[in-house]
Amino acid sequence: MPIESPKQKLYVELITGSSCPACVTIKERLKKIINELNPEQINFREIDVLEEIDYAVDLGVINTPAIILNGKLAFSAVPSLKTCATLYKTI
Repeated sequence: MPIESPKQKLYVELITGSSCPACVTIKERLKKIINELNPEQINFREIDVLEEIDYAVDLGVINTPAIILNGKLAFSAVPSLKTCATLYKTI
């Protein structure tokens, strides 16, 4: 569903683990992309998998990092910067 009005936000959740070096990388990528696009249209939240394990399991997360877009598992590995940037336009 494309973002057509300021009232429609993209909800991005990053599920991370405390001993996950890839989680740091993807968090930096996501924040950079959000700042370059339209931060007012994107709601970002980082979730520690151990603190919300039931939520992560319900979404189908089996490893970290995992990226959830609008409540659905989008990536269960670190996507490229290009993939992250183009994904915003496809939702």
